[in-house]
Amino acid sequence: MTHSDYIIVGGGIMGAMMALELAESNSGSVLLLEKSFPGAGSTGKSGAILRQHYSHEVTIGMARESLQWYSEFEERYGIDISFHRPGMAFICPEQDLGNLQRNVELQRSLGVETTILDSTQLKELEPGGNFAGNEYAAWEAEAGNVQPVTTVHAVLEAARRAGAEVRIGARVTGFQRTGDVIQGVQLSDGSSLSAGQVIVAAGPWASQLLEEAGVSLPLCAMRPEQAFFDPPGGARESRLIYGDLSNGLYWKPELAGWTRVGCLELKADALVENPDHYDEGVSEEFIHDCRGRLAKRLPHYEHAVSWGGMGALYTMTPDSHPLIGPVPGLQGIWVVSGFSGHGFKLSPSVARGVAAEIGNGEGSRFEPSFFSPDRFLHDAAIEVTYGYGILG
Repeated sequence: MTHSDYIIVGGGIMGAMMALELAESNSGSVLLLEKSFPGAGSTGKSGAILRQHYSHEVTIGMARESLQWYSEFEERYGIDISFHRPGMAFICPEQDLGNLQRNVELQRSLGVETTILDSTQLKELEPGGNFAGNEYAAWEAEAGNVQPVTTVHAVLEAARRAGAEVRIGARVTGFQRTGDVIQGVQLSDGSSLSAGQVIVAAGPWASQLLEEAGVSLPLCAMRPEQAFFDPPGGARESRLIYGDLSNGLYWKPELAGWTRVGCLELKADALVENPDHYDEGVSEEFIHDCRGRLAKRLPHYEHAVSWGGMGALYTMTPDSHPLIGPVPGLQGIWVVSGFSGHGFKLSPSVARGVAAEIGNGEGSRFEPSFFSPDRFLHDAAIEVTYGYGILG
């Protein structure tokens, strides 16, 4: 069998980043396997928002580190990823102001340039917006975004340049093992590949793949819908990224000129049993609901033309934070999955941290115990300060 020091399963942003970090740190031979095409799961439909507004020191540090990495990517590798900094505002009603203030204080202590705005200052930021007198926002001027599909291809190209091998169209169906030691993977064509370490970064497919190894982890795939609207011509709009706790909505400007809109609440989203076959469309009801909520904040969207939308994929955990670490009960295999919408924001820091743990990487703000895959067995779920877990 062909042997690699590391086999990475999954060609989304997380797998690509780990291939790059392991290759650049001279940790050993790296082989990334992707069953269909780069970004086929959550990555390709991501909003790729890069913000530092989190409520834990660990995730704030990781988001800050990752944002800096993205901002330097084009200069370092000479490949465009459409990095852009429109800035982001987190709007909340007065009842959430205490949480907002504590989070902003923590972020500022870690070097994040952020401040709290009152309704008058919000109106100055977004002259065409409606803001109640008892609403506030955390303003983060450094926040940005990238083009997700362009970025995952760019990172994979950088990984190839560093010596990693990338195989597209190679579907992993199981594992080579002796007792509790994973020694490689099995492919759908009947062949096998051996590895010193297997890393499962398969996103929505991670749970069913790990079940092949007899391991059940609290991972599930969900289908959040997203809608796209064409901003009405002539409207006074700042084209910023927003998280709106008052209306349970987030939105961002797309490179195509549209506005992407999604909901912060995920409880009503459908579970996806088979990520290879799920409804990738968007319902008329969702588009209508998003238009109505968005128009409460930006009235000019009341009659905005919709360009449809899509059903995306999130890989969720009970506390909306990923599972990163050795698979419980097995040796030679790590899981890096369950990012619940945080993958793009954290992936450079995650990859650096994993490369330091299992290779020659220099480390990052990543803390293994924080994201331990067995934390739910020890009542160590990560708590968040907002009612919406995906805000972190």
